[in-house]
Amino acid sequence: MSMSPPTAGSRGGAGMWEGGVGKAPSPPVSSERRAGIGCKININDKGELFVREVIAGGPAALSCEIANGDVLLSVDGVSVTGETPEEVARRIVGPEGQPITMAFRIKRRSEQGSSVVEKNVTLVRQPPFAMSERLIAGQVGLGVELAKVDGGHVEVRKLLDGGSACLSARLMAGDVITAVDGRDISQLASDERPKQLLGTAYTRLTLSVARATPQGRKHLVLDLVRTVPLQGEYLLKYAAYRNALAHAILPPVPPQLHRVGGVPETARAGGLGG
Repeated sequence: MSMSPPTAGSRGGAGMWEGGVGKAPSPPVSSERRAGIGCKININDKGELFVREVIAGGPAALSCEIANGDVLLSVDGVSVTGETPEEVARRIVGPEGQPITMAFRIKRRSEQGSSVVEKNVTLVRQPPFAMSERLIAGQVGLGVELAKVDGGHVEVRKLLDGGSACLSARLMAGDVITAVDGRDISQLASDERPKQLLGTAYTRLTLSVARATPQGRKHLVLDLVRTVPLQGEYLLKYAAYRNALAHAILPPVPPQLHRVGGVPETARAGGLGG
């Protein structure tokens, strides 16, 4: 089994890892194939473990639930507070195909102000599949077609196959987006409103939306991640990953260990309604 060394950041770090495991002292010896979740972990100025980089084609990216900057709290119910990136790498890397549940703290920015939310995400360990650099470079959005509506807002007319909105099952056609990251888009020029959804791949944004339901109009706050859109063979590989996750034998969902405000969430990654 080949091992790649950890990727160092400003204060040390570990990669998880383009198909391998961050090298650690005295790694376990095994003939089984081992894999991580396809992201790089580092320590921020507060001493917290955080996602430094989500790797395209890996389980973290395919989940549409994990973003750069998310703070890692626990792995399979075990707190990782105080651990080094190398120590947490040894927790995360395991037999390929085995599920893992991780708790993250994410930032939410709505019209009511900034808050934090704890999120459980379940993944299946596997190496990232290679993706074209052309697809990864530049800005990406959520994979939606928008239309102007009265009041200066925009309506989601269509979810595009392979986009974050479609794969995460958070947005719905007909949703009216009223604010992005707490900013009322009706105050922006019409050509600037769609641009608010664009950004670097695997960054997080918060949408305020109005949704028509049989019980009446509901106002929702949704957390989404900008992801590289998947098409063709990449979408087939995503479907294979989702099938593996659907058939994985999952342990009981770990308890929420770090309630720091906001509403805890749980996601079997890739299909969580808003």
